[in-house]
Amino acid sequence: MDKKNTVTIRLTDEQFSWLRALSRRSKRSQSEVVRSLIEHGTVRERITRENLDIIRKLIGESTNLNQLAKRANAYGFYRVADECQTAVQQILQLIKQLKDDR
Repeated sequence: MDKKNTVTIRLTDEQFSWLRALSRRSKRSQSEVVRSLIEHGTVRERITRENLDIIRKLIGESTNLNQLAKRANAYGFYRVADECQTAVQQILQLIKQLKDDR
């Protein structure tokens, strides 16, 4: 995309600090933030280390859940029902942490 047009705008101190905060949180330049707001109406933040850690935990829990499903198929659901419930609760808790972090 050829970016040859320039726009100069004046912002209040409050608007400028808001733009700077969005830029810092999303780890993008102020120009990229403005372009994203124009094109999409939102600015998405980059994935933080904390979110990556939660995602890794989710992957581990999903692996555990798959192993429990395999055991349930082999030995019967009632033998692993409690473990499945615990795994599902942990997965729901991790998903809630990701949602709350937005």
